[in-house]
Amino acid sequence: MSRRLATASKLLVPAALSPETFGSTIELDLCHHFRTYTVSELASSLNAMNFWHAYALPLSQTSKPVQAAVGALGGAHKAFKLQTQTDSLTQSLAQSYEIASIQQYNNAIRVMQEYMNSPDKDFQVILTCCLIFICTENLYGRYKNVTRHLEAAFSLLNACDRWDLAKFMENIGPSLCGLASDLFFYVGNNYSSKLVTGITEWVDKQDPIDLEEPGEPFTSAQAAAAALTRVETLCDVEMYADCPDCSDDGGLCGDGGVSCERRDKDLVSEAFYHHWSARYQAFKKTFDPSKASMSELFRFKVLECEETTWQATFKLNHIDDDLETADCIEILKKAEEIIKMTQSDKGQIFTFQANLVPPISYVIISCQDTSVQWEAVRLLRCLGRREGVWDSRRMADIYTNMINAKTNKLITWEDIPADVPQLTELLGSLKM
Repeated sequence: MSRRLATASKLLVPAALSPETFGSTIELDLCHHFRTYTVSELASSLNAMNFWHAYALPLSQTSKPVQAAVGALGGAHKAFKLQTQTDSLTQSLAQSYEIASIQQYNNAIRVMQEYMNSPDKDFQVILTCCLIFICTENLYGRYKNVTRHLEAAFSLLNACDRWDLAKFMENIGPSLCGLASDLFFYVGNNYSSKLVTGITEWVDKQDPIDLEEPGEPFTSAQAAAAALTRVETLCDVEMYADCPDCSDDGGLCGDGGVSCERRDKDLVSEAFYHHWSARYQAFKKTFDPSKASMSELFRFKVLECEETTWQATFKLNHIDDDLETADCIEILKKAEEIIKMTQSDKGQIFTFQANLVPPISYVIISCQDTSVQWEAVRLLRCLGRREGVWDSRRMADIYTNMINAKTNKLITWEDIPADVPQLTELLGSLKM
């Protein structure tokens, strides 16, 4: 027996795992995987680094609901890491961990429901579990369940005035807003109005940004990332929240009732972006790549890609217009620099926040140059990442089918929806 096979045999959980045999050994295994491997991938995201180390890990040692939740996430992550290997033993192992994760997840939901009825319930525990459940659902690819957990999270955030948890909120607020932005881009117009309402209420409670003040340079790439997430959230509210001047019965406020004046104007969030950009440019002058850690350098490079994408977007006359080809090429260039920097032999990676798959996908659905589209698909295949609800390999397959369908004149450019669920449904209806 090979060394690899022997090691796998020691870890193997019987494929026919049942609730009756689900015991403490597997729970310890899944929690150990979470603490040893999962957290390091989650903490590599732009906004979430401090949260996982400062809150999730300590609570997983002391809180029963969090411990149950991290077991579910550890199992889902372990199955995810094994799924790309094709030998039958590893596939069986991956299936076993998925079964174990589902059992742990169901148990975690039950434990949380009991905890919610406890007079001693802790706000940090509930929100931490909410965030962990979102990550687990992202690994399963169940974006509708992600939406429901985000709705619950923002309901909690908006009800927390009586708690003095400023530091905790500083960490978890940008994380949840970033997840919501990633989800909005994924689902497009199929967004949850309840989630938009919750985010709008959260945004209205934040300290205002004084655009007249130039602001100090950011102290770190992570601080710049948190501030950019706020700009993204302002843009989400602008894009998806109901216009207060339009009537509830569908009447529009501009141009004789045939358009929305708010939608026709320039995005207010553009001014906030330029304010952020000025602070970021000042930070870049002080940033020395040779002295930065790998994680800080990664964040810096991701922010450069984000900046390029935002600049390209704000050139558009209308949000539905195509990007300029030169801008698309520049976005892909920035993305490839990050891919080359992060490639390793650790297999596919799961990250908390979507930083690379969405901008590459954005290029594909916003540029009609087929050569640029195929280059973007190539990068998705090289990436090997699931970023929140965005899976690079799955998106590469979807966009391959999309490009081929358009080339074969099965669909036109105008037929192609921007959001993933509708695009998947459209391609599934074609005879390819």
